[in-house]
Amino acid sequence: MHSSSLRPVDIVTRLAAIPHREPQAVSIFCPSCDGLASSAYDSLVLLPVHDANGRLLAEITNGFPRVDQIFAGVLALDPFRRHVDILKALETAGCTGVVNFPSVTAIDGEMRVGLEDFGYGAATEINLLRAAVANRFSALAVVDSFGMAQEAVAIGVSGLIAARHATDAMLAELTELAHETTLGLFRLPDAIDET
Repeated sequence: MHSSSLRPVDIVTRLAAIPHREPQAVSIFCPSCDGLASSAYDSLVLLPVHDANGRLLAEITNGFPRVDQIFAGVLALDPFRRHVDILKALETAGCTGVVNFPSVTAIDGEMRVGLEDFGYGAATEINLLRAAVANRFSALAVVDSFGMAQEAVAIGVSGLIAARHATDAMLAELTELAHETTLGLFRLPDAIDET
């Protein structure tokens, strides 16, 4: 079985240690990030014409990368595909982990309010994660508020990923909440080695 040659996005910053467990690294498989600088990842959520999920589904037709702790980055705000269909394709390809990435958490201000008003906000991302957990996927939640993180933990996600713009106060709150998960709290890296 041939799998994609694209490299997963490594998330190496572990912020909340889980007692009696060795720190772990996790990776996100998001083919839409291929060739982009890490600073551009957050803007992918604004580009539905980029078809992040279409690229993901095309790359996994021959199987999902066999790497420990790898999560498929799914754009929950996809206007063209149902979550159930995306999750079924991922399951068929052998994927066991899902993360809401690219995420609306990268956006704030009027643009975020507009997306929320049109039903393309954090609730849609939580619904994706809820469906993933219900279908026995391990899930990571990219979050930008304590409330969103509480919802994610309540549905049974394996870990939290703090949005890049999280403040120190928010990170402290998320760290406490992350102790209720199996993997803890991570943060998207500000820079990824492109070599």
